[in-house]
Amino acid sequence: MSIKVIAPMRIDLAGGTLDLHPLYLFLQHPLTVTASITLYSQAIVNPLSGTKVRLVSEDLQKTTEAENVSELRLGEDLDLLARAVKFYAPQGGLELITKSQAPKGSGLGASSSLLMSMSKALSIFSGRKDSVHDIIMYGAGLEAQNLRIPTGYQDYYGACLGGVNGLEFKVDGHSVRSLYSSPEFFRELNDSLIISYTGISHFSGTNNWNMLKRFIDGEGDTVERMEAIEDTSHKMWEALICEDMPKVAAALDREWQNRRGLAEGVTNERIESMISAAKSAGALASKICGAGGGGCMVTLCPAGRRAEVIAALRQKGAEIIDAEIDSEGIRVEK
Repeated sequence: MSIKVIAPMRIDLAGGTLDLHPLYLFLQHPLTVTASITLYSQAIVNPLSGTKVRLVSEDLQKTTEAENVSELRLGEDLDLLARAVKFYAPQGGLELITKSQAPKGSGLGASSSLLMSMSKALSIFSGRKDSVHDIIMYGAGLEAQNLRIPTGYQDYYGACLGGVNGLEFKVDGHSVRSLYSSPEFFRELNDSLIISYTGISHFSGTNNWNMLKRFIDGEGDTVERMEAIEDTSHKMWEALICEDMPKVAAALDREWQNRRGLAEGVTNERIESMISAAKSAGALASKICGAGGGGCMVTLCPAGRRAEVIAALRQKGAEIIDAEIDSEGIRVEK
């Protein structure tokens, strides 16, 4: 029986990077506010006769095969797929096919979303009883091995939970606050939300690592900026709870103003020109998703200025992504 699983990607509204281990252990009340969006990765597991394993990435247009799970090679083009299959150790042959809707280097947690979709599919295929918490914890370890740098957790929660969530990270574990807004505010948030691709692919691991190192070394004003981002994440959550869009936008702007100075390369002339153009067209606030440096940008604007803001972003070379908030999270498709 074939198994197909899809998982959403996410935008971080505030507190990105604070989900990075062990950075969150150095802060008082770390909180990351994230929203799942209707842009998906998918994984399909098909049974094969015998013990043969076939891995297919439709995005990379690459395929690799092995006579059995133990003979899958790590460290090659489809390393993340191979690690997932080896970890979940299915019995018998299989074909794993993956695909992502996000542009490369989107900053939307695409690789983590992909890992969650294939982890869920492989767990079911293997007859395991892994919980959402289990596949999130396993996924963080597998992706850290793949990237060979520390990884955060917000991308995995965004892929699994759906909706808007506040993620708290503590010594004794993680906890989740879910936003239960009125239908009117949910529509207002979606109507205000514009997601665009800057045309610049980025590698979040490099920026996150630089930020973590600068924080530990106490370099410049990194500690003060991280603490300001921590404070802003709580203000963002309060604004969402109160369903106050002007305050949500103010928190988004404050998040970006602090983030852009965390490390070299977080912003650049192209990004700043897009943010400036959006603001001139009526946008309330904009920020780059993830660690920065490129990828996708989230913009909030009054519903009546949406068309003008989109036109301004396109004029600066941004690609508008048709997506809104996903409320379901990871799921098995029939």
